[in-house]
Amino acid sequence: MRKSLAVAFVAACAAVNLSPVAHADRAEPVPVYGYYNAYIDRTKLTFNGTPTPMDPSDMLGLFTTNCDVKGCVMTWLRETAIVQNPTATDVYTYTWNNGRWESSSDYPYFCDTAGANGTVPSRRSDFLVPNPDGSFWGERTFTVEGAGCPGAGPGVYWLPISLHPIDPPPR
Repeated sequence: MRKSLAVAFVAACAAVNLSPVAHADRAEPVPVYGYYNAYIDRTKLTFNGTPTPMDPSDMLGLFTTNCDVKGCVMTWLRETAIVQNPTATDVYTYTWNNGRWESSSDYPYFCDTAGANGTVPSRRSDFLVPNPDGSFWGERTFTVEGAGCPGAGPGVYWLPISLHPIDPPPR
């Protein structure tokens, strides 16, 4: 009896040491899967706090979420071409932090909706917050350094963005 109790105790200890541990301080993320329409609301665009509206745009995106013991990563594959900015990235990667998805990367910012002024280097930062209906709201900033856009110079562009789930597009 003692021997079987000792074996059970050792087995239980080994199981405890090998089991994955959930961290109570990490809130579970709201996963994002499937197609979403991303509404980029440039009508509310500001530059250093001053309104600088441009035409809004809609972008189709395919979203996936993957989680492991290190946390969760959401990927946004942009499927809509940006004619004015052909060097813009097609993939954005987000991590879950404090109840929202966050992302930041270098980005070639285009200075006008026609693309006539070309692009300038910037740092893009986004956050996306889930809504109860499955959509998301958020903000995007572009921090432009160096010479900046023609006639504007360096500074911070800010605009709201939102995501709304949609049916997959016909193929």
